[in-house]
Amino acid sequence: MTDTFDILERIVEETKCKPGWYFHLKNEDGAKRLVITIAGVNNYDHSQKFTVAHIHPVPITTFNEKSWRRWIFEQCLRTMNHEIGESLRFGPDEIRPFVPCHGPGEESIYGA
Repeated sequence: MTDTFDILERIVEETKCKPGWYFHLKNEDGAKRLVITIAGVNNYDHSQKFTVAHIHPVPITTFNEKSWRRWIFEQCLRTMNHEIGESLRFGPDEIRPFVPCHGPGEESIYGA
């Protein structure tokens, strides 16, 4: 199977989203990754500036331009879902029931 990474690379170079969001591709151990870097604030203490990189494995596929754009859109949604899961809180105790895990086997200390 042939990949269409040349199309993806061109699209990523021209991708823009929210203020403070940056996109690039990187090669990691022989695999491509889409990195969405967000310069913002710490979701647990909004008084602290914080930059985080969300890393998404790139599938080996023969997507066309429209399909790659849709794939990038889906990765942006995954990134937003993660960030909202960290930020959303309820009640006076500020319970965070949707805090995502950050690695294999990690248990949330914030969720209910």
